[in-house]
Amino acid sequence: MGHAPENTLLGIRTALEMGCDGVEIDVRLCGDGVPVLIHDDDLSRTTDASGRVADASLASLAAVDAGQGESVPTLRDALALVNGRMLLIVELKVTPGDDVVALCDAVLKDLSEADAIPWTWLWSFDSETVIELSGRASHSRRIAHLCIEPTPEVWRIAAEHRLDGISMHGSGLTGDHVAACRAHDMAAFVWTVNEPSDIERCIALGVTGIVSDYPERIQAALDDR
Repeated sequence: MGHAPENTLLGIRTALEMGCDGVEIDVRLCGDGVPVLIHDDDLSRTTDASGRVADASLASLAAVDAGQGESVPTLRDALALVNGRMLLIVELKVTPGDDVVALCDAVLKDLSEADAIPWTWLWSFDSETVIELSGRASHSRRIAHLCIEPTPEVWRIAAEHRLDGISMHGSGLTGDHVAACRAHDMAAFVWTVNEPSDIERCIALGVTGIVSDYPERIQAALDDR
């Protein structure tokens, strides 16, 4: 997001050009039941349109401006662009009242048809969604629970449903969290870390991966080491 509008194909292309190891996108269902890339449940913050994403048709989303002339792409668009050239982290966004089963089914269907399983992760803050994914996904799919800081409930869900990782906010990251993930053979991701000193701290603690709006700062920190 430090270089291109969020959740756009331009953003993904920029990440590819910068040599990023991966890119994170947010996905929710539009009115036609198709997974599209957008963070909020409303269009007003990130596009020149307004109204609920769940009420918008796919055709109408293709006509909005999501920044620098970019439209709201579909998950299929993103999968075709990445095409295994880097890691794709798909965060499933859930608003109260959303059909979690429909969202999971649609996302998994798109990933399967694109043969994208080997190079994707599925993340969500919503515990119901994480549990639904773990029950429907094959063992080859990688699933992580997003959180500000891992609570006992997050650890319980991770253990009971054999999740592959936990992704926590940089402000709450501790060495104990990383150690606990390693002890349970889980990845320890951290988001959204932008300040160089915070990036250095995350690297020193041994996290699996860092989500940042400025990936070049992560690379610079790694180069310094």
